[in-house]
Amino acid sequence: MQKWGIAASRLVSAGLALSVSIAAAAEIKSLNLKDDRVEISISGNIAPGDADLLKARIKEANDAGKLVTSLRLNSDGGNLLEAVRIADAVKFAKMSTNVGRSSTCASACFLIFAAGEAKYANNSARIGVHGAADKDVRSSRAATTSMADIAKALDVPSSIIRRMVITPPGEVEWLSLADLRSMGTNVSRAEPER
Repeated sequence: MQKWGIAASRLVSAGLALSVSIAAAAEIKSLNLKDDRVEISISGNIAPGDADLLKARIKEANDAGKLVTSLRLNSDGGNLLEAVRIADAVKFAKMSTNVGRSSTCASACFLIFAAGEAKYANNSARIGVHGAADKDVRSSRAATTSMADIAKALDVPSSIIRRMVITPPGEVEWLSLADLRSMGTNVSRAEPER
């Protein structure tokens, strides 16, 4: 946990809030499951304020006597700093992460996925990585380095981190089922039991 905290705080303290053009924040919803458990879903572009909204949803569930056990993802990415804050909340709460049937988790979303205590992906899900983008090339490189440090702290295999670093921001390197399994992801045709 220490290496994660150091990597994440380095990005936060650098103030790197890189993002693609984003019109609105992600949609964050709660779904009640069996046995007083809750799954939260994040769908859409990750924008500033999403981490606070996620924490509010977790608090609402906890105040109702329910435990948030998983986070379902469907996002092409968005604001890197906000994604790191969400990943930190996932790590702290020891939630599992899940990219469901025909869903996408790419770019900054990948760090949230990698933060899951357990990771699940449907075999039709698309999960991808690339380098960070900003108006300034120097800050893009710094953000990509920080992103790689965070991925390393989350025990992402070096082969995936290498592809993250070398893939230009305008492209996506889609991970294979073998790549996903190499990072401990449970890949199947079925959705995880709710």
